[in-house]
Amino acid sequence: MDITRVALAMTDAADAEIRPRFRALADGDIALKGPNDYVTEADKNAEIFLTRRLREIVDAPVVGEEATADNPALPDLLADASAAWVVDPVDGTYHFVHGSETYAVMVAYMEAGVATAGWILHPETGDLYIGVRGKGATLNGKPIPARVVGDAASGGRTLGTLRGAASARYVDPDARYALLEAQASIGEIAEPRMCAGWDYADLLLGNTDYLLFSRTHPWDHAPGAAIVREAGFTVRRLDGAEYLPGVPGAPLLTAPDEIWLDVADALASRAGITLRA
Repeated sequence: MDITRVALAMTDAADAEIRPRFRALADGDIALKGPNDYVTEADKNAEIFLTRRLREIVDAPVVGEEATADNPALPDLLADASAAWVVDPVDGTYHFVHGSETYAVMVAYMEAGVATAGWILHPETGDLYIGVRGKGATLNGKPIPARVVGDAASGGRTLGTLRGAASARYVDPDARYALLEAQASIGEIAEPRMCAGWDYADLLLGNTDYLLFSRTHPWDHAPGAAIVREAGFTVRRLDGAEYLPGVPGAPLLTAPDEIWLDVADALASRAGITLRA
């Protein structure tokens, strides 16, 4: 699998199908799949573009967000396929529609159910994050150092002073209350950006310390998971189960390796979830 060709396919898709429509969408270019859940001609055309180009690199099934809207069973193949692509052609379409640069193009490559490589492109800034299993994570070709959360006296952050982002939008009221209560023990909890491609970048840049998502579509999280794992983060379900993009489960928690268990314990206990040993 050619890492550079994937990155080029993404920038080509952005230049051909996405950026020309940025802040230039006509009314007929926008539709709603649900409340605040937009789809545009940029999403559709970019996914077609990427599907063709990625299959030229590795001829494997492509699970795209827009293709899944037409065939909801499509992500099921991710659990067992020997190889597969996952594509989010425009992550953060809400922001794209409203003229904000905080949208992304995301791709993951999967082998035997595991995301082994991920790419996140921010088209309006040109920033490109890549992570490949065993080869580290990079931003614009430069290595991203592993995040370390240490003792506050040495410049690190303690559990009670963490900055987290947690999506409570799709959980029940009791779980939302549990998240608010958890702030007393693990620190500030804010809403995510509504664009996973920028949320994972925030982790890598140190703007946040952990992420918790209750809705875990593979196109939103497989790319980011592959990248942040290579930068010293643990990505697991809140009950401790391994994160496999093709297998549904508990909410998804991403945190630096050395504090993942502490954050998970604080959140899981309040949400009534048993953390596996």
